[in-house]
Amino acid sequence: MATPGPETAQEKRSSPRKELKIPAKVHVDGNNISAEAKNLSQSGIFLECSTKVSEGSPVDIVMILPKEITGEAARWVCCRATVNRVEDQRSQGRYGVAATVDRIQVMPELTWPEVDRRISERRSGERRTVARAGENRRRSERRSPSK
Repeated sequence: MATPGPETAQEKRSSPRKELKIPAKVHVDGNNISAEAKNLSQSGIFLECSTKVSEGSPVDIVMILPKEITGEAARWVCCRATVNRVEDQRSQGRYGVAATVDRIQVMPELTWPEVDRRISERRSGERRTVARAGENRRRSERRSPSK
């Protein structure tokens, strides 16, 4: 009788990965980074990026998923994700980036410049919302008498 071996990475995954080779853009800290998606699952993605990204960083990944993945027509998507691991692949001039996908949003047909503009607008809108929340909190603290 054979003894069971250690679990493989595939056995530990909650969903199977699809191998692919898709151009993508990673938006992080106001920067647009050229990337290529190498594999994708329901909960994660692995990319090769032209620039290093910090572990723990929230990122937006924009790409066109082919019909082999969507089951329908090719679709533009924006994935909100968190970087889990970064692999330095200097010999190839790239960085491997593994990220957990928090949300996937289907986008209308766009060009890359339109994608960049929309992501920038969304990010600046989030910063304004956070700033407004801070201002409202400070106002309410000033109005409330201290104990």
